[in-house]
Amino acid sequence: MSDDEGKSPPAEPRSLYDLPVDIAIRLRWVLRDIRAGRLKLIAPSSDDLRSLAELGLVTVDDDKLVLTDAGYEAIGIPG
Repeated sequence: MSDDEGKSPPAEPRSLYDLPVDIAIRLRWVLRDIRAGRLKLIAPSSDDLRSLAELGLVTVDDDKLVLTDAGYEAIGIPG
């Protein structure tokens, strides 16, 4: 019997708090850049955008990235 048998896979992150600190900080800065419209100056990676979308922090509206209420709360702004 291997050590991995009987163990459940690691849980998927449900919020920025479930991520390693360095990744959570980077994603918060991406949220701030999206809010401020700085995407043309500082293009976020597709992995970061995918992570934010999977966490429900951003969505696409009229081909434009926008923060969800949860995204605003993640950067300390009530949604």
